[in-house]
Amino acid sequence: MISTSPVQDPFSRDTVSLSLVEKQELVQRVLEGRMFRRAPAMRAFLLHITEQALSGHPENLKEQAIGAIVLGRKGNYDPAIDNIVRVRAHELRDRLEKHFSSDGADEPVIITVPKGSYIPDFIPRKSLALDEPEISPPLAIPVVSEQKPQPKNIYRYWLPFGIILLIAIAATAVLTRYLLITSSNHFRTISSSGALHDFWGQFFEKPNEELRVVYADTSFGLWQDLTGKSLDLGAYLSRKDLDLQSDELREVAARRSTSPADLYVSVELGMVATEFGGRVNPQFARNTNVDFLHHGNSVLLGSRRSNPWLEVYENNLNFVLEQDPNTGAPLFRNRSPLPQEAQTYGIPTMLDVHGDEQKEFKSYALVALLKGCGDRGFTVVDEGLNMQATQAAGDMITDPQRLDMLLRSVGHTFGTKVLPFEALIQIKSLPGGYEAPQVIAFRVPHSASCVGN
Repeated sequence: MISTSPVQDPFSRDTVSLSLVEKQELVQRVLEGRMFRRAPAMRAFLLHITEQALSGHPENLKEQAIGAIVLGRKGNYDPAIDNIVRVRAHELRDRLEKHFSSDGADEPVIITVPKGSYIPDFIPRKSLALDEPEISPPLAIPVVSEQKPQPKNIYRYWLPFGIILLIAIAATAVLTRYLLITSSNHFRTISSSGALHDFWGQFFEKPNEELRVVYADTSFGLWQDLTGKSLDLGAYLSRKDLDLQSDELREVAARRSTSPADLYVSVELGMVATEFGGRVNPQFARNTNVDFLHHGNSVLLGSRRSNPWLEVYENNLNFVLEQDPNTGAPLFRNRSPLPQEAQTYGIPTMLDVHGDEQKEFKSYALVALLKGCGDRGFTVVDEGLNMQATQAAGDMITDPQRLDMLLRSVGHTFGTKVLPFEALIQIKSLPGGYEAPQVIAFRVPHSASCVGN
């Protein structure tokens, strides 16, 4: 966590006197702008470099460190071979420039990331026009590192492309706390009616009610992709099959990481819980147990392949996640198609390896509200076929306008508690974000049967 006490920032060339709190507030306003609001990878990148710069840790602002800490690369990966950090940094600079030309046009101080460095600068607008070439500071960190010999095995080439945008759980906890504190002045006002109240009010009927959020284990999903296997919840908990593989695959399975989308959604859920006088209890999928889910209200994030706890609820769902038997691509199977509905809804395969994440394509997510048995409370499912879809589903349940649209689509009567439902959402998946979310199919069960039987 960044200290809020005034200190001199030795790594910035800004010529204005801004306290750390003022700089943090500026960063938060940028994150809430249109250029970053629905771009979890860019949010994570900007948060990391500003945190490290303001707290005086330049060693974490080198290309290799950013790749390992923010983008999930191995600690000894070679940036000369894998240029993911430079690619993301170029996109970050572009988004910052667009932000300060639009949403942040009235900001007297702007944030820049000079080329050749990953150290952010806080610059008075009058002293640096946005269209002028950026000047590298004296302490700029070289982008290209010296190439090192690599072991001659296949993992050298395809593991870096298989691991996309992973964030360590420890870093997730720090960033979540940071966002919750710096966003405290931006909470929405809950009225006695409306979509947020109808949906979430029943989760927080008692003071200090707890909402249990289960993060996806993206390393487990990656392990299955690399091995071509599909493991169930029992195998995930025992981890027997994971220990029988090579050293490289055991290393992948041992990583404790989640996605930027899960981070983003968990922060939004924390805001909602706070507004209702409740709190969020986040839990990594690998640390979760049956008791954690069976007592109280919960939210499950990610797909079943990275969050196997979703398997507990699949018998109660019409849209279930499977894989294309020919391509291995993830898809939703429509168990009982209605007229005009498709039997499957999927996305291109091997997105990270083939670079299709940098293209536009249709993707899908499932949002479901399920009622448990006895004292199990409610369970919300946010299951996307890719990171952008998971984020879109999270926005659907936390943003008042999008939740209003979702509830109208499933026939909800406003002013009453939301009944169990499941909705399939289609989006246009973009590099680092999404557009045009819409509900294309939904189911409302005839009876609110218990989940997890």
